[in-house]
Amino acid sequence: MDLNVDMGESYGRYKLGNDEEVMKYITSANVACGFHAGDSLVMNATVQLAKQYDVAVGAHTGLEDIRGFGRRRLDIAPEELRSDTLFQLGALDAILKVHGMTMQHVKPHGILYRMVSEEEKYAEPYLDAVASYNRQLFIMIPRGTLGWQRGQELGLKMCAEILLDLSYDEEGNWVLERAKKARSPEEVAERAVMVARDKQITTISGKRINADADTICCHGDSPNAAEVVRTVKAEFSRLGIPLKKLGDPGSIV
Repeated sequence: MDLNVDMGESYGRYKLGNDEEVMKYITSANVACGFHAGDSLVMNATVQLAKQYDVAVGAHTGLEDIRGFGRRRLDIAPEELRSDTLFQLGALDAILKVHGMTMQHVKPHGILYRMVSEEEKYAEPYLDAVASYNRQLFIMIPRGTLGWQRGQELGLKMCAEILLDLSYDEEGNWVLERAKKARSPEEVAERAVMVARDKQITTISGKRINADADTICCHGDSPNAAEVVRTVKAEFSRLGIPLKKLGDPGSIV
């Protein structure tokens, strides 16, 4: 199982998250590319940390909405989304290149994650941008969504994701939080084990629903993100559940 975290979301003199501590316990980092958060200095520092801790890097592309942290819906044109996605992929790839690293994956951020997953108007240009840029990139979105199905049809490397520290409703929809709240590390670890072993997760009402995933996510802007990922990794180690990068021998992708 791959464990990914959204990172590099500081901006200028404003710091968000404890990236260096979080990086010690994960296998994949989703690095903000300057649209919803992050800047060139933050991107560079985050890539250096990932290299230091042998963590794979992906582009965390978002809507151009720093004030709203990419969590407010913007009704942009499909061609804007395509160009904005290419712009962000290229920016991060340049930094990776000078550090001798390659991009592993791409993941839409915030409300864009839902737009790409659920709306053909946005799924098509987003997937087209990734396919045009690098068809070898894994694309992290929920299994079975419209975006997932379109990616499968295009022969892209779709990677099913479950968001461990967010709530789900009975229909399998995750609940967007405007500001990330702290969640019990033990509870998140229990949910992670349930996904890895049973391919299920509990909803707000306590019901279990299907959760077949290739990668699990914790959010770097959570107040206790480092403690959460440390606890998840420790519990996986205790139970003999391996953490692996996407595409590594023995991984499920």
